[in-house]
Amino acid sequence: MKKCLILLAAAAVLLLSGCKVSGNPLPQGMEEDTVLEQGREIVAMLNGGEWQEVYSLLRADAQETSSPEAIQSYMEERLDKAGAYKLETEAMATGQKIKDTGEEYGTAVFYCKHEKKSLMYRIAYSTDMELMGIEVTVR
Repeated sequence: MKKCLILLAAAAVLLLSGCKVSGNPLPQGMEEDTVLEQGREIVAMLNGGEWQEVYSLLRADAQETSSPEAIQSYMEERLDKAGAYKLETEAMATGQKIKDTGEEYGTAVFYCKHEKKSLMYRIAYSTDMELMGIEVTVR
């Protein structure tokens, strides 16, 4: 299981590396409202313990480096520190590019208050709106 968690974290870092919340425009054809709406659904699933559902939404290459159990372990570690979800305080959608491949993607970024600490959620989508990866950091 630790191997899956490491692979999930590595995939998130690879997919989201260099991801700055600087407001880069989304790739052509992506709509901010859609990216944010679908991102909010993932945040709700992660906070609702719907690990299998999140895993099933990942595109094939991301599924190869993850599992529902890895997502569960990844999130439980963060939620143990942050506590229960309270509310979203800020959101934005930004465009990014994977340096190695040049693939463009959109990221929904959410700053959310939890009982103990705040979390930042980054939910990455391909230009076809396939879930590429998630990254959640304690703030």
